[in-house]
Amino acid sequence: MSSSPDPVDVVRAEWSALRPDLDTTPMDLTGRLRLVAAALARATEPVVRAEGLTRPEFDVLSAVRRAGRTPLTPTGIAAATLASGAATTKRLDHLTRVGHLQRTPDERDGRVTRLSLTPTGTALVDRVLPLLLETERAFTASLTQGQHAATTEALRVLLAEHGV
Repeated sequence: MSSSPDPVDVVRAEWSALRPDLDTTPMDLTGRLRLVAAALARATEPVVRAEGLTRPEFDVLSAVRRAGRTPLTPTGIAAATLASGAATTKRLDHLTRVGHLQRTPDERDGRVTRLSLTPTGTALVDRVLPLLLETERAFTASLTQGQHAATTEALRVLLAEHGV
């Protein structure tokens, strides 16, 4: 445990002074999860920004890349990235416009669009993914192997419990 209070400790102390009747222990984990997520976003965003993308746009390209020869639909992208339909449409429009993604009408159902990466989009994902992984590796480097494994398992439990 850290010897000095972190922002969550400060918030809990403030609430304890104001509302001692409230049990703020959930903030121990949830507050820190939010702070870690924000710090991770700050660490990784410059990697994708250097390519003119946002992280959610890169996540779309990554989902299409992982699908390989099985082109995804916009609905499949929304599900894979946990994004709303409107946000997904906006991202797909931008990625198509800048030449990273192509849309092809489904041969059997013209109402359905299949998504695939252009050669430029494939090269982009293949170039940026190793940089993101290295950034994430550096971000978590202060954890021991045991802490990494325990945190991974605890988060897996929370995700499963909440249907993610």
